[in-house]
Amino acid sequence: MRAWLMNISLVDGWFPATLFSITAVLAAILLGIAIWETVGGSRGGGKRAIAVVARPMVIAVIAGIVGLVIAWLLSDVFVVFGVELGPRVIAWSGCGCAIIGFAVSHAMLHRGALRAVAVILVACAVLSAATGIDQAYGEYATIGSLFGQDTYHEADLTGMAKRSDLISVTQWKQEKADGSVSNIPAHGEVSKVNIPATTSHFEARKALVYLPPAALATAKHKPALPVILMMSGQPGSPGRVFAAGGIQTMMDDYAQHHGGLAPIVIAADQLGDDSHNTLCVDSPVYGNALTYLTKDVVNWVKANLPAAQQAQDWAIAGFSQGATCSLQIGANHPNLFGTIIPTDSELKPTNGSESSMISRFFQGDRAAYENQIPVNAIRNHAPSTQTLVIGAGERDRESVRNVERIVPVAQQAGMHVTAVESLGNAHDWHAVQDTLWYGLAVFGYNTGLSDAKPKLVDYPNLKRISI
Repeated sequence: MRAWLMNISLVDGWFPATLFSITAVLAAILLGIAIWETVGGSRGGGKRAIAVVARPMVIAVIAGIVGLVIAWLLSDVFVVFGVELGPRVIAWSGCGCAIIGFAVSHAMLHRGALRAVAVILVACAVLSAATGIDQAYGEYATIGSLFGQDTYHEADLTGMAKRSDLISVTQWKQEKADGSVSNIPAHGEVSKVNIPATTSHFEARKALVYLPPAALATAKHKPALPVILMMSGQPGSPGRVFAAGGIQTMMDDYAQHHGGLAPIVIAADQLGDDSHNTLCVDSPVYGNALTYLTKDVVNWVKANLPAAQQAQDWAIAGFSQGATCSLQIGANHPNLFGTIIPTDSELKPTNGSESSMISRFFQGDRAAYENQIPVNAIRNHAPSTQTLVIGAGERDRESVRNVERIVPVAQQAGMHVTAVESLGNAHDWHAVQDTLWYGLAVFGYNTGLSDAKPKLVDYPNLKRISI
């Protein structure tokens, strides 16, 4: 029962539909009764009866406008959250405030059962607006994710594959054609694992690992598979990467069309806690996040999983703060990552004012901070043969502008760059999924998982950003 409750979807399915329907029905009941009382004259007719209908409607309109204006100011004018919220979030804010104003006014005008209905409508309006905003972001996929819970099983994957038993993807395809590979599962598996912070001593939460069907098939040899290291935004967690990013569904679909082959995906914790923004650096503030990602995680994956060893077979990706991390880490470590797939990246790592950040995180060393700014990292390691698939939500204008500033630097450095915007989306996980679908196709082609070179025209929800 508990597992069923935790797995209820907040982004689609019966729960949001039911919640929205109940909210609409309750609002219709209050409005219908008010109109009936006015027409029937049960409140004495005249101006007082008309007020029973007019006052809640006027208050609803005023409350809705106030909600819209406040959300717009917070989002687009003062940019309180560091990013633009997007029109869908602003619309839901206004709609929620309108319904709450409508319900509160009815609660003040009525008593008994009708007041109870109005109070229930307030609660439903709040939940509906919150659910609608969450659907716009795609941040919390299930009820369980609201509480940081998931249903992924914990596993010890230590020593799952030995390097001496690994063969190339091409060789594995040949063995599969020869019948030496059997029992390829229809789906991959996601496990929660503890990646020891042996070198960094960073206090990371457990990582999530996706192993594609090819890694689970019965065979004497396993293919040395490409790897994607994926990071959430902040606040965020490894579980959020999979739940909000739809990683398992995406990778399983890819594997289904490529004979069981897909990348291994590692959702590693670059934060340590939802409230921490480590800037993905080694610092006295939150510990050695950078060393954890680039040494502990990378070395553990290469030593224990059927993972490729070369940089060209590794990609680093992320959303928002995780996208900034993927850019700065990927550009600064071309010996580890051949492909970078950021979505809605910032121009630079940010935690407080620049002077405070340099003092706290970099112990006053401005040069060390400057080296972590993505465009500087790209310039510092030019020329580069890395592949960059960089995306942003179409309605996240700040992130689109960031892409337009990052791409020319990457192109000048020699990177193979594709810049895209996700149509109709903003600073949200929907944009991540759109970008990652195409980035996966590019990465799969470059690493030999697929023989078909991807075409952007085959991804109708993406549009190339012209630089």
